[in-house]
Amino acid sequence: MRKSWERKGQIINSYKERINRSSLVIFFDFTGIDAQAITKLRADVKDAEGEMLVGKNTLFYRAFMDTVMSDHREVLTGPTALFFAYGDPVKIAKIVFDFVKEIDKEKPLSKIKGGFMQGRFLKPAEVQALAELPPKEVLISKLMGAIQGPIYALVMALKSAPQKLVLTLKAIEEKKS
Repeated sequence: MRKSWERKGQIINSYKERINRSSLVIFFDFTGIDAQAITKLRADVKDAEGEMLVGKNTLFYRAFMDTVMSDHREVLTGPTALFFAYGDPVKIAKIVFDFVKEIDKEKPLSKIKGGFMQGRFLKPAEVQALAELPPKEVLISKLMGAIQGPIYALVMALKSAPQKLVLTLKAIEEKKS
């Protein structure tokens, strides 16, 4: 086996490992964006437990061949960067989408080619919907509030029954005296 094929196989395996480890992959067209802006975006994504990769589309495609992405070859044409979310996928989607909105306010989805999440292909609009979700902490607090609401009402109902009995008995006592 030639060394170049061996090296390409190693690169494909590293891409597959990243795909399996990530909770979200965003396909991004970086045409016309200056290097300084891309460097800042890369740093922001890294701070949010993510990674940005630029590579050959054919190697990316081979890494995704065992997934549903093999049916969506069109996202791997032209200059393509991949964003991998290893932590909260909403954070990475929000960072990328906000960056695109700064560049092109009229057509923010022009640079997002699609996404890959939990074995499913995401259209650019679905990546935008993911980016517009509230943060994980806010969703958890809303869920906790929804769970605590009925429990709190039950506790108050159980607490009020003996209290009403005591007040009724006191009223009867005062009436008799």
